[in-house]
Amino acid sequence: MFTTFGNRGTMHLGLCLRVLILVALTVPIRAAQPAQETFTLTVPNGPTSTLSGSSVSLLCQVSPFLNAEPLEVRWYHSSNIHSPALLYKDHKIQEAPVDPRYRGRVSLTGGMERGNVSLTLERVTLEDRGEYVCQVSSEQWYEKASVFLTVNVTGREPVLSVAEARGGGGQVNVTCSSEGWSPQPKLIWRNKDGAEIRNEQEVLNTSDPQGLVSVSSWLLYASSYSDWLACTVSLSEEAKREGRILPHIYTAPTAVPGVYKEAFIVTLILSLVIICALCSVILCKRRGSMWSSSQKSRNRSETEKLIEGAENTVQTPIEQRAAGEEFNLEGAENTVQTPTEQSAAGNDVHLEGAENTVQTPTEQRAAGKDVHLEGAENTVQTPTEQRAAGNDVHLEGAENTVQTPTEQRAAGKDVHLEGAENTVQTPTEQRAAGNDVHLEGAENTVQTPTEQRAAGEELNLKDWHQVKGFKENIILDEKTAHPAIRVTQGKQRAHYVQEKDTEKPSRTHLHVFSEERFSSGQHYWEVKVKEQTTEKLSWYVGVARANVERRCNVPLTPQNGFWILSYDKEKGFQVNTDPQPPITVAELTIVGVFLDCDRHTLSFYSVDTESLLYTFTDVKRSNYFPLFSPGRCDKIPIKIN
Repeated sequence: MFTTFGNRGTMHLGLCLRVLILVALTVPIRAAQPAQETFTLTVPNGPTSTLSGSSVSLLCQVSPFLNAEPLEVRWYHSSNIHSPALLYKDHKIQEAPVDPRYRGRVSLTGGMERGNVSLTLERVTLEDRGEYVCQVSSEQWYEKASVFLTVNVTGREPVLSVAEARGGGGQVNVTCSSEGWSPQPKLIWRNKDGAEIRNEQEVLNTSDPQGLVSVSSWLLYASSYSDWLACTVSLSEEAKREGRILPHIYTAPTAVPGVYKEAFIVTLILSLVIICALCSVILCKRRGSMWSSSQKSRNRSETEKLIEGAENTVQTPIEQRAAGEEFNLEGAENTVQTPTEQSAAGNDVHLEGAENTVQTPTEQRAAGKDVHLEGAENTVQTPTEQRAAGNDVHLEGAENTVQTPTEQRAAGKDVHLEGAENTVQTPTEQRAAGNDVHLEGAENTVQTPTEQRAAGEELNLKDWHQVKGFKENIILDEKTAHPAIRVTQGKQRAHYVQEKDTEKPSRTHLHVFSEERFSSGQHYWEVKVKEQTTEKLSWYVGVARANVERRCNVPLTPQNGFWILSYDKEKGFQVNTDPQPPITVAELTIVGVFLDCDRHTLSFYSVDTESLLYTFTDVKRSNYFPLFSPGRCDKIPIKIN
């Protein structure tokens, strides 16, 4: 019985296990779903174009459509990955960190609940062009895609001119030029029938440092008085400029047929009319003058008749005296001779009871009389006038003008500055007179190098005192600074800061350019590269050509457009030539940089010792920007003096 019971129990247990396994297999088990699905980004295939000053939308769509409000959206220019143009995070647009150039000009287009994360950029400028990256992130996934923006700038009206072609043959050389375009425009010549002219033409395109393109073209064309030419420069049908010209060289107005001959005749007639009008005006003036003279004579004769037997005006004492008559002042209001007039007539002068004008001491002296200042306010000769007359000068009791030291020197006299405020000759005047110049105790103006050149003098460009007269005020352009450089203190100080991002920087060279650029003349500036108590690990200063590639890791050599003086604690002072000449200097606190665009040279000076360190002689003619680097991993700044 025991064995039989055991077998039945075993059979029931096996049956139960089979049922349980069957139930487990038939119940569906759901796989774990991720919290956020994966997605991709859809952007335009080609570039997005817009006009300067307008608004544009950079399209970016999350696919498949899903609500992008919980996600993080970051838009940034490829040249500045550390400062985004727009950052959307935690369901709102963040105020920082963002690039200040885009502040107040960017927003999301809308429709984020449908996955639309497009960027709207307003008041577009030429600097906004380039590659923009749209990056969308969740906790488990992220994607990014690039959108290219081109900014169209319509240039100026074409300027056309005609010149005589070499060899003549009835042909002229017609030129057309226009500047200020972006991107490169298309230039087309057409005749008066609208047909495009392709033969015998040349087109040249050049770019300025701002990236704007200038286009010019010229062609040979048969000289004509009536068949005009049209030059059209355009980016599109909406953005184009056109100019027209008659391909003919005008020699003299009489040689021009047709309408130009008629214009000459009209001009000649107008000239004759103007001449006739002027002659009429002159004749009228002469007739009026003659009539006025005759009228005066007639009036004078009538006046003489009226005087006799009528109430007339009494003669003044002066008129009576001139007529030899005696005059009495009682009962009549008359004009009495002034003391000066009385003296001239040989009469004694009595001032009682009459207000008269007395001769000045200068007039009395000229008449050979003694001068008495009591009781009269008169003008006394100045010391200069007294000296010219051979008299002694006494300053007591009178305020006079004393000769300046320059006038005293010209008269061969010694100059004494005690008790008088005088003007001392400037160093330039002293040099012109052949005297030695002593600047102690006086503020004077020394000739600048430009004045010396104008005077035909040669400059010693190895002399620091000569070149410092060309000193410029240099301002740093913080927009050109490497992400690891900060510009402070009125844009005249640069220092290194540790990069926060561990990614590879956009360019390896750590420097910043100036806002000023130079293409001609002489320019000098100073850079303080060392403080009194601390020593820098590295730095470099110099110039760079305007068209160098600023954001690529190119070697800093003259062949690539860089001329620099550098310092490294391990290597010392060096210039970027091959081979590198030795530069020996005990201590260098301030570097003087002198760019002579006319002589194609760049010189470095030690301001501490007032001596020349090195001169580049192969700086060809171009536009140049001053260049500054505070060094790598060196927190001590450099400063423009």
